[in-house]
Amino acid sequence: MSAPTAEQTVQLHPLHIGEIEDGAAEVGRPDTGVFVSLPEPGIAIIRYLQEGLTRSEVSARFAEQYGEPPDLDDFLTALGDCGFVRQIGDEPAAEPAEPDAPATRPQMRGWRLFATLPTERVAWLLSRPAKVIWVLAWLAGPAVFALRPDLIPVAADGRLGIGVAADVLLLTALAWALVIAHESAHLVAVRARGCMGVLRLSNRLHLLVAETDMSSVRSLPRDQRYAPYLAGMTFNLALLDVMLVLQLSGVDGQPVRAVAFLCLTTVLFELAFFLRTDMYYVIATALRLGNLMSDTWHWVGNQLARAVGRPARYDLSAVPARELRIVRWYSVLLVVGVGVVIGQFVLYGLPLLLTFVRDAVARLGTGPGTAGFWDAMALLAITLAHFGTLGVVAIRRRLRPAAPGA
Repeated sequence: MSAPTAEQTVQLHPLHIGEIEDGAAEVGRPDTGVFVSLPEPGIAIIRYLQEGLTRSEVSARFAEQYGEPPDLDDFLTALGDCGFVRQIGDEPAAEPAEPDAPATRPQMRGWRLFATLPTERVAWLLSRPAKVIWVLAWLAGPAVFALRPDLIPVAADGRLGIGVAADVLLLTALAWALVIAHESAHLVAVRARGCMGVLRLSNRLHLLVAETDMSSVRSLPRDQRYAPYLAGMTFNLALLDVMLVLQLSGVDGQPVRAVAFLCLTTVLFELAFFLRTDMYYVIATALRLGNLMSDTWHWVGNQLARAVGRPARYDLSAVPARELRIVRWYSVLLVVGVGVVIGQFVLYGLPLLLTFVRDAVARLGTGPGTAGFWDAMALLAITLAHFGTLGVVAIRRRLRPAAPGA
């Protein structure tokens, strides 16, 4: 973005400016999902621009308030990279180029499900009486497991028992149906708060996942963000409770146990807050951290660079000291957690998968007239579809980073 002249004004898009906490506040565009944390002097410059002051007037006002003139060129360039600048003088501002500013250019890309759903139709889902029900949904499962440990889902429950090929196909379809329902719960909760989210495919390491971009809820007070972040887990726990009630009522078929198994494993996965899971966003919100994951990876990268005698790659001077202290603690959990997940896959998951694939390829020789052939075809089709989609999603995410989801 070219710098405006001294007598030009800079018009900004409508921006949300949060409350100042620890000397900084969240600023962003709810329509694009781009939010950044700015110190109080940066907030002051934005307010001056919103008043319609020219560049020279902004500098003078800032110097009067803070004792020295600001570096407006760099600051306005950063605002432009975020997509916050709408017009410079009489000329529309150029949209930020895709290759630039990878940390600030993410947009809310994906399927805008429920975008037209009126807020008033679903606001009751987050009313006080409804919240009581959701809290009970969180408490009921652990209470039942404490009284009836035999109902805790185990690995054997994660199947339907109707044949290898049928199990693979139906369980895959069931698992993805539950994933979409989980993400839909996020989307509906976001609409209940008057915001909008988008659904898209993404990955967590080697895992293919669906995620909801809920960046727009950062325009809400912090205490109103938790319900959208926890809506997916709440749905899974409520459905798990229904499956437990069915089992207690004598309806104890394998499909019921399979759904309970999938719900429980989903909730356990979301607790892995060293990844970008639902619980990660809850913790980051509670600790008032806007960029915990990226700041931590940058800090780890700097430590690795220093360990081999190279200069730090990332400038973290703008990160408050309080956040850096949390980053150091979180880096241990992040590195250990990611290492365990990758190590588990490399040592156990990948060899097991290769064994299944090798056996499936061997069974193809039995011909289409045998059950083994179709079992092998189902396994190979699911494996190719999963890792093919995973590869495409990972490459697209690499080329065009997207805003965090849940």
